[in-house]
Amino acid sequence: MAISARNGGGDAGEIGLALYQALRSHGSSVPAKTTAAVGLTEAEAAAGWAELWELGLIRAGRLPEEVDPIEPDTALLGLLARQRESLRAQREDLSDMLRAAESLMERYRPSLLRESSEIEVELVTSDNQKRQLLADFNASITVSTGSMHPGPLPPSEVLMHSVKADSELVERGIKVRAIYPQSVDSAPRQRKYLGQLSATGVEVRLAAQVPFDLLIGDSHTALLTANPENPSEGAIVVRGTSLVRSYIALYEDCWLRSVPYSAQAVGGFDPDGELTDQHRTTMRLLANGLTDERIARKLGVSLRTVSRLVSEIMRYLQADSRFQAGVLAATHGLI
Repeated sequence: MAISARNGGGDAGEIGLALYQALRSHGSSVPAKTTAAVGLTEAEAAAGWAELWELGLIRAGRLPEEVDPIEPDTALLGLLARQRESLRAQREDLSDMLRAAESLMERYRPSLLRESSEIEVELVTSDNQKRQLLADFNASITVSTGSMHPGPLPPSEVLMHSVKADSELVERGIKVRAIYPQSVDSAPRQRKYLGQLSATGVEVRLAAQVPFDLLIGDSHTALLTANPENPSEGAIVVRGTSLVRSYIALYEDCWLRSVPYSAQAVGGFDPDGELTDQHRTTMRLLANGLTDERIARKLGVSLRTVSRLVSEIMRYLQADSRFQAGVLAATHGLI
């Protein structure tokens, strides 16, 4: 297969495909020989080789300077493994940041001997105390509130009470925001709750991961679980702008990393209807192992749009992961 980059022979993807097919035909080879075989100069083939390395479709051969082709399925598994490692590293970084923030709040800031009335940390354990705490919290808000919840969601009656409480806040002119994990948008009951919450005027976003339960009122009060592994153990109330500021920074970071929720997304997507051409193209690119960054470049859209498309595809297929979405898409003949 000959291809000429100087005469409009195509982008890096087309060049990479030509190089890969030549490798598959002849087996292990020195890149320079494969480059010549497809009618390119080394400069013209550089972008294609870079894409093959990036996608994990080639590896160093047994002989010096040689490279071996790798099956796309094997390359995809390697890509997924790298993604899992990246997510694990992000979780560790987030845990380190939280430990540092807690150390700053619990040890170093109190050492400044500020007035006790400015800073207060309270542990609430009984159910009656927690209900009264939430009622007082909602009554004290004057400007905005933000919450994030890692899941799973509580029973339906609790969710309905939450929708009612948030609706009352919105009616008072309070800005209400909420972050949930993308997995919440994978079941009918949970999708119904997100839709009802959004319909009340709450700004809802979905994130790949939500670290723990957190509720922030204005800029002076934060509520969080005493033990994230067992939320029923109790709640911690943090009062004082100097302490709450760190939690606000964490929340805003999670907010920026999340994707706006929409039961009827922009571009004609209907979770109960059909996928658009843009969704199908995204699925094909995902199946080919492209990263979100490369998909964004291919589609000419932003990374945020790619994240939204992937979220909508997972919701449409009722998949719990990108890998499962790929399997389901192939099973149903969507790619």
